[in-house]
Amino acid sequence: MGERKYIHLVFLVGMIVMSWIMINLTEWIWGYFARPERLWVSLIGVAAGAIFVGRYWMRKSAFEWVSLIVNELKRVTWPTKQETSSATYVVIITVFISAIIMFTFDWFWSFVTDWILTS
Repeated sequence: MGERKYIHLVFLVGMIVMSWIMINLTEWIWGYFARPERLWVSLIGVAAGAIFVGRYWMRKSAFEWVSLIVNELKRVTWPTKQETSSATYVVIITVFISAIIMFTFDWFWSFVTDWILTS
């Protein structure tokens, strides 16, 4: 039962995202013809999202595919807090050094270009 709750959670999040997309799409399309009624737009969007995701939830192949993803994520070795913060510091320092190098190149070529154009 442990992994099935994650599988159902994936489909629930998919339904929420799909419902949000369908609500906005319905409101956009309906807005061309008349001022949309917010209740009906929400009901249509949620129903369309539920139907769309429900069709995939009922398919055995889609359910197995999500199950494989959940099993694969369980095997991932996630970094510790120490490893994550160390890697973050390395990235910040590298970006800072790269910015200094790019600034130097930009300043140099700007100086050269101005010198050529003013001569």
